[in-house]
Amino acid sequence: MFFHGNYQVTRHICPRNCYDACPILAYTRGGKIEYISGDTSDGSSARLCSKREDILATVYHPRRILYPQKQHGRGSGNWQRISWEEAIDTIARKMLSLKERYNSTLPLCLNKYSGNFGLLHFAVEGMFNGLGATTQTIGSPCFSSGIDAQNLDFGANITCDIRQLRESRLIILWGANPAWTSIHTMPVIYAAQERGAKVVVIDPVFTETARKADYYFELRPGSDAALATLLLQKLAQNKQLSYNPQQVTGAEELLAAALKAPAAKLRKATGLSAKAIDVLTELLAQNHPAHIWCGYGLQRHVESGLAVRLIDALSMLTGNIGIAGGGVNYADIGLLENIDFKLMQERSDTRFIDINNFAHSLKTLQNPPIKFLWIAGRNVLRQDANLTELNKLWSQLEFVVVADKFMTHSAKMADIFLPVTTEFEHLDVAGGYFVQHLGINEPAIPPRGEAKSDIDIARLLTRRLNELAPGTSTFPAHLSDEEFLSAEFTPDICEKLQIKKWQDLYQGPVRYRPPTPPWQEGKFATTDGKFHCCTLPKKFYQLQPTKEYPFHLLTPHAQEHINSQSHPLLKNLPEYPQVYLHPAAGEKLHLQDKHPAILWNDEGSITVTAHFREDLAPDIILSMQGASVNGGLNHLYKGLSTDLGELVNGAPGTAFYDVFVNIRPK
Repeated sequence: MFFHGNYQVTRHICPRNCYDACPILAYTRGGKIEYISGDTSDGSSARLCSKREDILATVYHPRRILYPQKQHGRGSGNWQRISWEEAIDTIARKMLSLKERYNSTLPLCLNKYSGNFGLLHFAVEGMFNGLGATTQTIGSPCFSSGIDAQNLDFGANITCDIRQLRESRLIILWGANPAWTSIHTMPVIYAAQERGAKVVVIDPVFTETARKADYYFELRPGSDAALATLLLQKLAQNKQLSYNPQQVTGAEELLAAALKAPAAKLRKATGLSAKAIDVLTELLAQNHPAHIWCGYGLQRHVESGLAVRLIDALSMLTGNIGIAGGGVNYADIGLLENIDFKLMQERSDTRFIDINNFAHSLKTLQNPPIKFLWIAGRNVLRQDANLTELNKLWSQLEFVVVADKFMTHSAKMADIFLPVTTEFEHLDVAGGYFVQHLGINEPAIPPRGEAKSDIDIARLLTRRLNELAPGTSTFPAHLSDEEFLSAEFTPDICEKLQIKKWQDLYQGPVRYRPPTPPWQEGKFATTDGKFHCCTLPKKFYQLQPTKEYPFHLLTPHAQEHINSQSHPLLKNLPEYPQVYLHPAAGEKLHLQDKHPAILWNDEGSITVTAHFREDLAPDIILSMQGASVNGGLNHLYKGLSTDLGELVNGAPGTAFYDVFVNIRPK
């Protein structure tokens, strides 16, 4: 904390699930945060994204819930304010009752993910692990497939410092839209352009980033692996590859298979002309170093792990790994690898279930079944797949607790609502999975109302459980936030961060990676120290529209919010999802621009508002994630798994972009 004029200034790291993990300064006067700005102490931009106003509005919004609530009749809306003592006692007694009935704590389930990536928020897992063997979700809805892919290729997941892109001569943004989703990288990309770099966007949709690029290639959804194969084939034919065979295993086999691949068939799959493939090939061959940013969009297909692995190989075999301005950036989980997460108290007997298929677990798990659900950092009834079945199975749950700030769709179907603090009201440490800095969240103001942090809730529940039944929980509820952080920041961790103690973060964020390019020495984290090329399949598994469901449904991130986190704050949010399609396709189906329509497939149907966009392919329907009051897009998604994901995250990824639908006037 420091002072600027009449303002008390505190440091924060945006803990949401976002590329940038923005360092933030909060300016407080008279006990109220008046405004926030970017923290430039580590070289980050003073600019914050378009969510800036909503981030601060979260603290003071009149719809924020500040007191514990109990619902009389799940889904009835008949909520009653209760004390924390009653809320915690009710929850504790239900947990103990289920434990006694089933002689097990496995009926107790935690479903938690990315609403807050702060270190101390892992106290929720620690709270559950302190109870014994419980049921918990595992995996990721976001990036499992690509994480596995790069782990198999490089032996670890490491991104380069994004500032190194200034040295690039070619930047390929493949399935990424940083103009909307990572604004801190855009100035670096612009700087590279000013120095002569060419920027390429590969995407099925003409995005805002594509508008700013030098080249745009409109790729067919799910054909990323086919395109990477074509590029390898063409570069091999032209003898334009450059790599050290001593650093690579499997290269000869991969290239031999690529040379035999049916080029015409692959081009048809991509939707790109032979000339377009030639242009992209020459851009790669003539511009060195080249950097490829693998966005999450390309790995939301069934064969997405293969696509990322082929892109990794493309970069490696063109000599672009281990050099400034080169490389393949996807996600960096190095911070998570370094922190021990002692407060989680990991157990070997936890019953893990796939976070992307919760309905299946509710339906099939027995001996014992799931009866108690705790939701934190998620909106399960909007984010999960197979929502129609999940809603039907919800009544099997005897007790549901939601810890959140607003009355989400999931909270409306809970029994107890616990109000949680924002990043401006509690102590924590947070980092990112793309940018490489770690910073502190220090309290700018006391918690509003009776809101409590997740770690405070864990302490309260642990104490009450042990009062009612001594020895029920081993969670160290006696430790303070500061003591938890001191335990995590071991001398080894501090040395890597080049700090003496975690309190040094009060002076500003620190970097947890050296500024040198990853893999600069040509040594990889694989068992043999080499880069591992993948095997090319005889046939690619690219799902296609059918006569019954002739449209790909693509649901990328919106500019103004992350999933449904800002919904209560957005003004003029439409009642129904807005979908976009080509006017020729719409008129053929007798749709009218800006009029209601029904979007449907075998999973269900939802009301939408149709909009015409001429820059879309005729078989694509586009809708931004979470951009309506009612939402419901996931009602159309069955829950297909991707080819990879279990290696690092424990469960396969999910093919959110392999969804096919039809549309008709309402």
